[in-house]
Amino acid sequence: MGYIITMMNDMIDIGCEEMITAADDAQHEHEREQHEAEARERAEAWADMVAIHGPLMTDAAWAQYVAEYGDYLGMAWKD
Repeated sequence: MGYIITMMNDMIDIGCEEMITAADDAQHEHEREQHEAEARERAEAWADMVAIHGPLMTDAAWAQYVAEYGDYLGMAWKD
């Protein structure tokens, strides 16, 4: 079965833009707007915390932290 699909993919040249429907585009736009709204809410909540308690780190301390641990920031714990 996989061989037949591979052959069909080789014969049919369809770009991504041709496959996206109006519903797909609307769903993508909706998800993007939700993501942006959540990011704004997080930024506002962080700004409120900084206004109450002050900054967690100074810019110099953050730059030093990133220089030392920047390679590890995107990593996750492995169980």
